[in-house]
Amino acid sequence: MNLKSNLLFISTFLFILMAGCDANIFDSNKDVQIRIQNSSEYTLENIRVSFPDEEVSYGTLDPAQGSDYRKVNKAYRYAYIESEIDGEKAVLQPIDYVGEDFLDEGKYTYQLFVYGESGQSEPMRYYLGLELKKN
Repeated sequence: MNLKSNLLFISTFLFILMAGCDANIFDSNKDVQIRIQNSSEYTLENIRVSFPDEEVSYGTLDPAQGSDYRKVNKAYRYAYIESEIDGEKAVLQPIDYVGEDFLDEGKYTYQLFVYGESGQSEPMRYYLGLELKKN
């Protein structure tokens, strides 16, 4: 076989091999679904979660209430989450995602907790905590 025949054979073989593969073969989390569970004693309003490729609004959740699952493109075991409690902002602020892997395919719950603190003359400040549950 000459060089042209070898190249044609290899090209055809690679084309057939790739045509039989799933287009998302390198997508590690094809179907990741995330819901929010309010595990605090406060009503969480205007819940917004920032995932690597998108921001998703989860609305308002009363204490012990959970949201519906929402499909997301990519997610880590934690995320930037913002909410309001009694008109005050509550935030979970990740430092970075260095060393983190994307979640595998599946359903997950971001279980939220609220920590509050106040000074003598300052209004209450709220902070969110998160525990990941795989469902």
